[in-house]
Amino acid sequence: MEIDLVKLTQTPNHQFVIITNNLALAVLTVFRSMTDMVNTREKMLEKTTVPISKVENVLDYLLYSLSLLYIAVCPYTKVEESFNLQAIHDLLHHGADVDQYDHHTFPGVVPRTFLGPLCVAMISFPLTSMVTLLGGSKFIHQLIVRAVLTCIVLGSFRVYRSAVRNRFGTQVSTWLTLLTMSQFHFLFYSSRPLPNTMALVPVLLSLSFWLNSNPTMFIFTAASSILIFRGELAMFQGAVLLMELVVGKVSLLRVLVVGLVSLLVWIPLTVAVDSFFWGRLLWPEAEVMYFNLVLNKSSDWGVQPLLWYFYSALPRALGSSLLLLPLAPILDRRTIILLFPCITFISLYSLLPHKELRFIIYTFPVLNTAAGATAARFWINRSKSFLSRLISLALLGHLVLNLLASSTLLHISSLNYPGGQAIRTLHQLEAATTPHLSVHLDVLACQTGVTRFTQEAPGWVYDKTEELTDEELGRFTHLVVAGQHRDTLQLKPFLETHKIIGHVDSFTGVRFSYTKIPPVEVESKPALYIL
Repeated sequence: MEIDLVKLTQTPNHQFVIITNNLALAVLTVFRSMTDMVNTREKMLEKTTVPISKVENVLDYLLYSLSLLYIAVCPYTKVEESFNLQAIHDLLHHGADVDQYDHHTFPGVVPRTFLGPLCVAMISFPLTSMVTLLGGSKFIHQLIVRAVLTCIVLGSFRVYRSAVRNRFGTQVSTWLTLLTMSQFHFLFYSSRPLPNTMALVPVLLSLSFWLNSNPTMFIFTAASSILIFRGELAMFQGAVLLMELVVGKVSLLRVLVVGLVSLLVWIPLTVAVDSFFWGRLLWPEAEVMYFNLVLNKSSDWGVQPLLWYFYSALPRALGSSLLLLPLAPILDRRTIILLFPCITFISLYSLLPHKELRFIIYTFPVLNTAAGATAARFWINRSKSFLSRLISLALLGHLVLNLLASSTLLHISSLNYPGGQAIRTLHQLEAATTPHLSVHLDVLACQTGVTRFTQEAPGWVYDKTEELTDEELGRFTHLVVAGQHRDTLQLKPFLETHKIIGHVDSFTGVRFSYTKIPPVEVESKPALYIL
């Protein structure tokens, strides 16, 4: 059998590889040129770099293992993650055949950049190709993609932690890892293909440049997170830059020069790439900022009180480690430079009415660094007095408390994806006996776990069209319909033409029972029915 190499090189997947390779080479060339500009400073920093300890090596393995465990327990995604995840799917499975991409059918409220999905897809491509060759399902591709993303995020976290070790010492960096492992939200979101998670990578890298006293690369890397991924990060990283200007660690001339170079690199890059995929001249983040700041349309998705981040989001994100923060500037004055940009960013961001915990995720590692400085000081002095020993025990106890809370939140989160569980159940029930069928997936199913990765059966027709009549819905062989019980009104029109073959429960609340161990009981009830 002869292979036509010319024809092979014209396939969409091959074109995708060529495009992404060229893109990677272009970005790499820019980074190399910027690195050459500060080569002398980097060599000086290498002499003062503190080597990683064996304890931190062990903690790294645990950190990666925990993040992979989170993926295994909660393998599905929600509607907020849909653009990036569907884009990664389309890059892997359709390559340069952009007309087949999901964003043309479901564009979302605002356009998002393809640069993040491109990077994840490039790294995932060899692994997903191997799974395909071995006959694995597309759902395994979703797990691979999320595992790759969390490895990228945790890799950037390790770079940041290395900078913390150089600036604050090994004890602080070790406690930073321990606090991060014990808390739920950072690791949970590290594998979720959200715009905030994509932005988290350059943010952590830029912060590491900042702590290593490399203002040129800080400005350049910070600009990428602002101009490409999340414009509001100008408040966070701008606060860092303001401190550096005030204390004279960076000159205004350097800020202007590096800022101009950053504009000339990152804006043309995102415009070129995203205009190709969206089919029109586009700078995605500019449209997002116009939508959120000028039109103030984000409030359509809910409004929270002014101080919600401080009394709700931060306590949930940091857990009992939050109690260490007020002591940080007292026990270690160096932490003031960590707290100032975080408090400034969260305070300014609180002025926007729509708030979500993930919007301030960039501050969690920095706040944990300040909390870690407090914990390190107590731990170093643990043998000086009886009170010091009690405090050190309390430190260990607070980690256990955080882990218990994280375990509870992980179990609750696993019940929040009925759509993903429903389509998985449908495949298990019908894939072996029905090679061809049509299934309609309602809004709730699509918002809580259904993605192109979960549409595993090649001979099936999956339909997500909204506002169909009962007559039109009745033509499908299978339906996934929202309902709280079998007699719900949503199911009534189809009970004569279809039969219920399964249902999926979803989280409804938590009930405390002092007669049981543990005293917390997680409640659920039916959310989706499979007909």
